[in-house]
Amino acid sequence: MSTQPIPPKPVDTVQYEGDSKAFLPYPPIGDNLEHVPIHIRPDVYYYRARMGFFPNAIKLYLHAPWIAEHMFRMNNGLMRDERNGLDEELKYRLALVASRTNDCPYCVAHHACTLERRWNYSEKEIAETLDPAAPRNEREAVAMEFVRQASKDAAGVTDDLRARLAQHFKPPEVMEIVLLVGFWKMYNVMHVAMNVPIEELVTDYKEWVTFDAPPKK
Repeated sequence: MSTQPIPPKPVDTVQYEGDSKAFLPYPPIGDNLEHVPIHIRPDVYYYRARMGFFPNAIKLYLHAPWIAEHMFRMNNGLMRDERNGLDEELKYRLALVASRTNDCPYCVAHHACTLERRWNYSEKEIAETLDPAAPRNEREAVAMEFVRQASKDAAGVTDDLRARLAQHFKPPEVMEIVLLVGFWKMYNVMHVAMNVPIEELVTDYKEWVTFDAPPKK
């Protein structure tokens, strides 16, 4: 069982994410976010402080800040809002499974890094999260099964699987899981399509996109 979460680093410990080039030039940002439009600057400030560096994907989104602001707030609402029924650690476990199913190296690297940084995950715990045969309990097993199937082929989600999900989770929690599938599918597709460069600080974690769970005995 993992330990208590580690609070995000304060903004004064933000690290440089490294040099990289995407297929589009990054927009001007400024050392103190002075070039980021004022209406979205608090969201970007929080994003950078929470991550501990400036993600390359966020830089690209800032070419269309009037759209990006809604994605940032949906991310916060889905993954961190205190009104959620599901805790943040489980959300990141499910997000890792979704992003791995969608073959998105960028998001897989970020999720694995977040689980290690925030909840002290070992490589063994990350591997167990991705192993369909190693859920923590029956409740999580159903959620993981739904996330994998819905991410891979939404039409393949059966009535039985929906019924089991509804049996183990309250209606608002079911919708959090459904929204999580859709949100990360969107992010995964966009990040793969853009081939967003993985930052130097998290590049070692992209190995998890090729993770193969051991065969069942």
